[in-house]
Amino acid sequence: MNSPPSVLTFGEALVGYASVEDNLRTGTQFTRFPGGAELNVAVGLTRLGVRTTWASVLGNDAHGDYLADAVDQLGIAPVIRRAAGSTALMFKASGADGDPEVLQVRHGTAFARHAEALLTNDVLLLEGIQHLHLTGIVLGISPVVRAAALTLLDAALNAGLSVSFDPNLRLNLWPDQEEMRGMINTVAARATVVMPGLAEGRLLTGANEPNDIAQFYLRRGVHEVVIKLGAAGARGWTADGETAQSRSFTVTPIDTVGAGDGFAAGYLAAFLASCSLQARVDQGAAVGALVTTCRGDLAAMPHRKEVDALLNSTRTPL
Repeated sequence: MNSPPSVLTFGEALVGYASVEDNLRTGTQFTRFPGGAELNVAVGLTRLGVRTTWASVLGNDAHGDYLADAVDQLGIAPVIRRAAGSTALMFKASGADGDPEVLQVRHGTAFARHAEALLTNDVLLLEGIQHLHLTGIVLGISPVVRAAALTLLDAALNAGLSVSFDPNLRLNLWPDQEEMRGMINTVAARATVVMPGLAEGRLLTGANEPNDIAQFYLRRGVHEVVIKLGAAGARGWTADGETAQSRSFTVTPIDTVGAGDGFAAGYLAAFLASCSLQARVDQGAAVGALVTTCRGDLAAMPHRKEVDALLNSTRTPL
């Protein structure tokens, strides 16, 4: 018998269409793939040996059918509802510099309109769950999704679960940046672990230096802050004064999309295994680096053997 899932992610999946062209304006041939930040993290955790559930609502359309079939092959434990409305889409060009052009279509989707369908019994959804992972994306999609996310957060905290929060800003989802800062930072302050990118942290806190960004959240009651630094890895801070700088891993990046989700999966897998802060940031950086070496985001999430091989490779000083 399989053990019950230990992590829950909640968010919108997208049907992605990737072009081999450098930009979407000239792209004419596309390859279809499943994606979405929270689904990426669920797959990343699963491939690292952490049993994970992903909860979402898919549209009653052909794209929803495609995602439902694709998710069944990913090894995660999905909780899926189907509802009226479209399924979200993403279009991605290859990007000549490894940083692809991305266009997302999320307005009025089934998830945006019916996310509360997942919470008819939020206690049941959390049964067997030890940790909840949320992103800022769900807070910006629609008022319905935001309300569902906050209900789930309340239930998780009341049940004593640990919570991680990745701001994962999508500025096009937020017409008012002050509203965005207020909502994102309010949720972040309730999380156990907050993991912004450096640019996100600067925008959200008004601070410039990584340490000042971290202290902004630690002063608000967060237990751990991890700031993703791209090719430079990541730095972590804890409420009791511990700090760590990740190792830097030399890879040849060809697609950066999904690297932040890979980092989150790597970090959380080590967090849930009660590894040291140093081991957490190292594993997060290793997974994030490996994701950039493959095209696609979900498909690029590495397996445990690949991550261990990179972690055991020659150390590269910063």
